[in-house]
Amino acid sequence: MNQEVEFKHSRIIPTTFLLILTGFLMSFIPEVNWGLLGFNLGLAAVCMILFIVLWRVHRYQSKRYFSLLSYVMLNVLTIHFTIPVFRIIYGTAAFWAGIVILAALVLLPYLFSEKIAQGIQNPGQTGLGKIYKIYAPLIIVFGTVLFAGTIGSSNPDALAISIFLFLCGMIFLSVAPVMLITPQRMEELENQ
Repeated sequence: MNQEVEFKHSRIIPTTFLLILTGFLMSFIPEVNWGLLGFNLGLAAVCMILFIVLWRVHRYQSKRYFSLLSYVMLNVLTIHFTIPVFRIIYGTAAFWAGIVILAALVLLPYLFSEKIAQGIQNPGQTGLGKIYKIYAPLIIVFGTVLFAGTIGSSNPDALAISIFLFLCGMIFLSVAPVMLITPQRMEELENQ
């Protein structure tokens, strides 16, 4: 059921704060880059303006508004989370392999967004859903081990942290196109 979204419930301020925070943090991995910090903060400012425009256009359609807000947020988080690994591997063959993987994961989820949506809604009934059921726990375990290792170390490994963030960014990137599916189409997919 669609309802009007009041500004105080629009999540514009907390989402923008999240983007500012992640942009700030990712500007310091592996080392400080003030230009990148400016870019990330500028990107968060542009997103805040976009969030306000989306709210003004879709405030009477709560489901659509929140899905579009999530879509923008996930794409910006992907940008933030993939930057550190590319900064570390810049100038190597792995950099170009990473660019190819990123380009493929930018394009492919849009072609299979409905299959991804079905995989998320019914993870046990689709092959893609089974992949998500395996991939997500592996990321959680890897992140926990990485976190425990960095607590015990005075010098955390920036490459391991960057790879973990890159994998999280890939999850965000593969889920983001699902947010573009209209609520009516999602209901049709649920009934199939």
